[in-house]
Amino acid sequence: LVVFRTGQAYNRFWDGSTLTHQMRGDWFDAASSIISFTRTSKADSTKLWEFRQIVVRLFSMLHALSLAELEDDDDEDEERWAFRLRVIDGVGIDVDSLRALKKAECKVELVFHWIQSIVVTSIDCGIMSAPSPILTRAYSELASGMVKFHDCLKIARIAVPFPYSQATLMLLVIHWLLTPFMMTLGTESPTICCVFTFVTVFILWVLHSISIELENPFGADANDLDVHDMQHDMNNRLLLLLDPISAKMPTLSGNQVMDHELLLDMERNREMP
Repeated sequence: LVVFRTGQAYNRFWDGSTLTHQMRGDWFDAASSIISFTRTSKADSTKLWEFRQIVVRLFSMLHALSLAELEDDDDEDEERWAFRLRVIDGVGIDVDSLRALKKAECKVELVFHWIQSIVVTSIDCGIMSAPSPILTRAYSELASGMVKFHDCLKIARIAVPFPYSQATLMLLVIHWLLTPFMMTLGTESPTICCVFTFVTVFILWVLHSISIELENPFGADANDLDVHDMQHDMNNRLLLLLDPISAKMPTLSGNQVMDHELLLDMERNREMP
């Protein structure tokens, strides 16, 4: 039971880590798609720039709030350390929206709805000019990230079944009490008896402690996922979308090789620069 629970806890930890990274990847992909769909827009440049700015801020806020929501819910919202995650210029959002967000019980879902609403409004205003079938990609990635968030929420909110954890603890206590008597039947040396009793009991209790520590990878413990570092990475990727260098489209240098056969020969001879 102890080994099985430790394995399950390890799987929960890595599932939580995998899902949070997939969630971040999906939402960055959605933000990148939304902004790239405005490249060919004929709308006013000021409106385009404002739209990109608010999209980046909302995605940063969405990611931060989702990580905060995954934290253990023992504390109130104001006391959760994850709610102190840095967002991209949070004060850049209007005061009424921030007040509504503070009062909302489902903060992640509210920001998610804001992003969807802004995208729909931008389509009507001509800010996003891509064909509708292509625009659905952004919605697909946005929804995929939300599914990953709820999968993470399942790990954070649903603990190991109480009967299973209590049965494991009870068996460990019984093992702890019976081991010294069993060791005395197999050895006549008190020293050897004490050493083997300590080792066998210690190993099982260490595995039990590890399983408890790994069951929920979200929180403020030392062995939990570093959500501050994850939020920092997300912000850096979102800010890249606003960097002027990302708006410049790559072109050929003028010294390129155009002949297909020559390119194949260069690849075979490993002469690629």
